[in-house]
Amino acid sequence: MNWIKLNFYSMSKLYKIGFEVLAITALLCILQLLDANMSRSNELDILPLAKQYANPNWVPGDWYLNQSPGYRLIFQILIGNLILAWGFLATSVVGRILCYCLIALGLVLIKRRLGLSLPLLLLAVFVFMTAQSFAAGELIVSGVQPKVFSYGFVLLAIGAMLSKSYYWMALMLGLATSFHVLVGGWSFLMLLVLLILRWNTCSMNFRRFGGIVLIYLIASSFSVKAVLEQLFNPQPESPIFTSYIYVFLRLPHHLNPLSWSPSWWIKLTMYLVVLIITTILLRRIQQSSARNHKSIYDFSEQYIASMRLLDFTIISLIPFFLGIAVAPFDSNGNFLQYYPFRVGSAILPLNTCLLFACLLERTFVGKKRQLLLLGSILLLSFLMTKPTITFKNQLLSLSQFPSSLQGVSLEEKSLCAWVRDHTSRDTILISSPASFDSFTWLAERPTIAKFKLFPQNKLGILEWYERMRDLSGNNPSILPVISKELKIKTKGFELQQVLDNGYYSLTTAQVNFLMAKYQSDYFVTSVKHKLDLSIIYRNPQYLIYQKAK
Repeated sequence: MNWIKLNFYSMSKLYKIGFEVLAITALLCILQLLDANMSRSNELDILPLAKQYANPNWVPGDWYLNQSPGYRLIFQILIGNLILAWGFLATSVVGRILCYCLIALGLVLIKRRLGLSLPLLLLAVFVFMTAQSFAAGELIVSGVQPKVFSYGFVLLAIGAMLSKSYYWMALMLGLATSFHVLVGGWSFLMLLVLLILRWNTCSMNFRRFGGIVLIYLIASSFSVKAVLEQLFNPQPESPIFTSYIYVFLRLPHHLNPLSWSPSWWIKLTMYLVVLIITTILLRRIQQSSARNHKSIYDFSEQYIASMRLLDFTIISLIPFFLGIAVAPFDSNGNFLQYYPFRVGSAILPLNTCLLFACLLERTFVGKKRQLLLLGSILLLSFLMTKPTITFKNQLLSLSQFPSSLQGVSLEEKSLCAWVRDHTSRDTILISSPASFDSFTWLAERPTIAKFKLFPQNKLGILEWYERMRDLSGNNPSILPVISKELKIKTKGFELQQVLDNGYYSLTTAQVNFLMAKYQSDYFVTSVKHKLDLSIIYRNPQYLIYQKAK
């Protein structure tokens, strides 16, 4: 009889967890599922790479798509075959749902340790989704990409840590690192520091600590090759460091604090103030509960979990502030290239929202708590009105995929259709370096390089840099070898317009040089770009020049 009761309790608990995961996943889907599929998100970069890895004959002659997978190996194995079976759109949608389920499960496990109710958790997640980071442009919830899977495993690891299931924590962190070495790696170091600082309260000993490290190393084995290549492959001979290109030319919006909006300091201060006030009030509530001898055990467990989450939040900011301190002196980006700002800039907003929700949960008791939950449901329903309408419109637009929502015009679709029908699969076409990013996966033909499509290895980065210079006219003022002012004044995305201006100013002689160098017979450009070459295709926006016989 006791076994039946226990089994019923376990099943009831699983059903409740499943419902909570479903509710959070639904919230994330309405907010993000159909936003920028194969467009502004990194899916435009990462999903074609996965398809090419699964089917090397898809675009066999494209330089970028045939780069080695690096740390993305496990992602490309899993997602690449889904793309072959279902196509890009279905894989984007299904892949996002899988990512969001993983994230939702992690949030539910954290919620249960904190003692949060579902309405307050949903409201906290909604608030977090309005601004997922205070700096560095980091996103936990976005399109299908390795780091979103990785963040899902990190949240599961945090939930396991709060439950003192440290071996499960190590396993989740190892899987997070296998999907994305920097997200998982930084998170592992942060949680390791937490365990060392809270050695006694976490019931830690050397045997358990060693087991945690061993499990992590085994589970993170997919990332080992990429880490060794990054650390031990020598810097290629070049007047410019690959780390300089990575940090200051391509990704300053993530890696160079000097290029960020000054408002990030204000956002950071606001989050820290809210976090400090929340912590003080939670402590007072805990002390008051202890004095009154009311639910001391439950309150203490939830309070301890809240303080462990606070510890992790503070520790996550250590690499962030280290990066801020190093940035003025790291002229080549040797340290900044490892994304010290990544995890902290997203974890602080998320955990601040969660801990503030805990404060509300503890502050209101009895009937006031019921009113709080009802108010949370009504407020969330009101806030979700606009996103729900947007989601409906996005759903209706899928019949035209890809469309303007993906940044693809009718003229671009027409051009790519012509290219597929009139050229062989290995035909190389020269196209703009900084616009028409969808060209390769729509036309299914190789091109020279795109600003957005950025290799993750040293030789590939130097090759990308050379191709950007070639496509923009090889003008030193466009991509200088070294420019200290560039680090401060120019953001990576601002270079795109500069590169395109150079491309659309190429002379006939320069285009002939590009065609000879890259063994191409076709040059795709704007109708306003006049060259002394034969036009083989034209539409209102684009034309294709053919190499002179």
